[in-house]
Amino acid sequence: MTRPDATSTPATSTITTIPARSTTASTDAVLLAALTALMSDWSSPRVQARFARLAGVDLDAADIHPLYHLGMHGPTRASDLASALQLSRPTMSKQLARLAAARLIERSPDPTDGRAVLVSLSPEGTRIHAALVARGRDAVREALATWHPDDRRRFAELTTRFVAAVGVDVPTTPAEPASPGDRTPAAATDRRTS
Repeated sequence: MTRPDATSTPATSTITTIPARSTTASTDAVLLAALTALMSDWSSPRVQARFARLAGVDLDAADIHPLYHLGMHGPTRASDLASALQLSRPTMSKQLARLAAARLIERSPDPTDGRAVLVSLSPEGTRIHAALVARGRDAVREALATWHPDDRRRFAELTTRFVAAVGVDVPTTPAEPASPGDRTPAAATDRRTS
């Protein structure tokens, strides 16, 4: 299946219809396949670079994920950010150096540990995060353009419920950038349950 360009009208694709009497296993398999395809494509450097370009952001695709995380979760220790993004500390350090050089992040002392430093979005980083989120919302809006409003709302409710059920922290207002004044480490405010 080819993904329609974000500036074109949505292309029709093959839709897997799940029979009303399907087994739980077959329904789960269809859902897993769809979610895997979506996550792989949506988070790919190709798609993220396209969103950045359409949002008017000149940023390496590899540096987008730290901006999303900081925008959604607020100030975070570099080691916690590396862990959340599944990156080595040296790789995270290089990314943060690039983001700092571009003036997209700021560093401040961690009020809970004088030896640690929190990384947060700068005002320019917050602006870029907001532009990327707006482009992502546009993509969702375009994909759901033909859906009835009740179906869209129900899809959002069920997706949020599913994501929470698998243990992923869903910010209560994902479209809003985290406040630069919030200096609470993300690890301390993580709402996931083990």
